[in-house]
Amino acid sequence: MSQIVNWEYYSSLHDIVNENDFEKAEIRAEKEVCQVIGHIRWATITTDTFGYSQLQDCICNVIDKMSADKKSGKGKGVSSVSNDGYSESYVVQTEEQLRYELQSSIRAWLSGTGLVGAY
Repeated sequence: MSQIVNWEYYSSLHDIVNENDFEKAEIRAEKEVCQVIGHIRWATITTDTFGYSQLQDCICNVIDKMSADKKSGKGKGVSSVSNDGYSESYVVQTEEQLRYELQSSIRAWLSGTGLVGAY
């Protein structure tokens, strides 16, 4: 399957990732969504699939979330850091917790489409 979200679609609604980093970010986001949907169901998706536009929006949101999480340092095992008046705190402490949070978000974004089962 070709790319579900192209730069023009993404940039018309979002601006977290720049054009140079978009292709790599889109591929990573598709892989995460595919893990939730399942490889067999993923292989049957076409532009005529019910919920396709919601899937596109979901992928855009995953791109943004993954980029924001990377920039903030989420999933690096740090729960709190303080240094001379500067402090950082993260709710998500491990990669597993970060992935679970992302997959829960994907299920919520695709709710009602039939793409993720009974969600």
